[in-house]
Amino acid sequence: MNMLAGKWWKQSLVGSALLLAIVLVIVAIVALAGSTTDMRILMVFLINVIAAISLQTYAGNSGNISFGHVGFMAFGAYGSALFTADPAIKAIGIPNAPAFIREAAIGFLPAMLIGTAVAVVVAAAIGRVFVRLSGAAAAVATLGFMVIIYTLLSNAEELTRGSKAFSGIPEYTTLGWCVALLALTIVVARLLRDSNTGLGLRACADDPIAGQAAGVDILNSRYVMWVASAAGAAIAGALYAHYIGAILPKAFHFELTFVLVTMVIVGGRSITGAVAGAALITILAEVLRRLENGFSIGSINLSEAPGLTTAVLALLIVATLTIRPQGLVSRWEVEELLHRWQFRQKEHASVRAEENHV
Repeated sequence: MNMLAGKWWKQSLVGSALLLAIVLVIVAIVALAGSTTDMRILMVFLINVIAAISLQTYAGNSGNISFGHVGFMAFGAYGSALFTADPAIKAIGIPNAPAFIREAAIGFLPAMLIGTAVAVVVAAAIGRVFVRLSGAAAAVATLGFMVIIYTLLSNAEELTRGSKAFSGIPEYTTLGWCVALLALTIVVARLLRDSNTGLGLRACADDPIAGQAAGVDILNSRYVMWVASAAGAAIAGALYAHYIGAILPKAFHFELTFVLVTMVIVGGRSITGAVAGAALITILAEVLRRLENGFSIGSINLSEAPGLTTAVLALLIVATLTIRPQGLVSRWEVEELLHRWQFRQKEHASVRAEENHV
């Protein structure tokens, strides 16, 4: 038992490798046989997966949903964009910004690290307050955090151009960057999940009294997950900014929050679930956005259907919470699902053998 307990990280790495292998198969198929549109959807999917896993790192382990993680994405996006955009463009767009920002023109990696560091510092500074909250109080508080960040970004015209688009961001985000950072995100999230901190925190989410009786430090465990998830969200934000090439505060508001929360709720309380939820919602959202521009059903022609995406995602959340509240994958990881499938296959084979013998 002690031997197995001491090798928990090996199972974490194996599970991470299996999950990444599945994603790489999807990437290879789309890259080799997909169209330009398919590649665009793939890139959005990979960025969404990083964001969803980051949110799941906190929400899935603590049992508290967070509506504020898009704020950390915004820190990553703007932090990276400010230090990589052409100084000539910044001289026009944000002429009153501090000189060290206005004149900076560094590479993607150091700029992303700066944006991530800002998100981590903010998360660490406010985290002690948020980790004390649970249930509806935690959800409302993180929603308030998201609104505060949106308001600050919208009014910080000297740095963000306010509600206007911050454009001229170098498009550094490539398929290689997305895959590499996704691999890092999966491994770190899985190690955190399977660590004593993660195991204890999930136990407390299921039964707080029993968890505390077992000596689990709920607040410190939540704090670790909160800060780590903020870092992952910032990385996703940086990738998003350098893929789109232009950002504005509205991009990190209710719509993106709703999409990310839907991914986590529908997928389930595991990293594999976050990937599954991101895949499903990314594809569904793409289809629905096309339908919003108009579609026909038999003799019925609809020129436009604004709000269709939001409405369908809302219905999907309600359906999931009603029919399968644990999500598609529940709390199982990919290797656990594989073991369950193999066990059931053996059971079925055993039953068939007994029936044939009779």
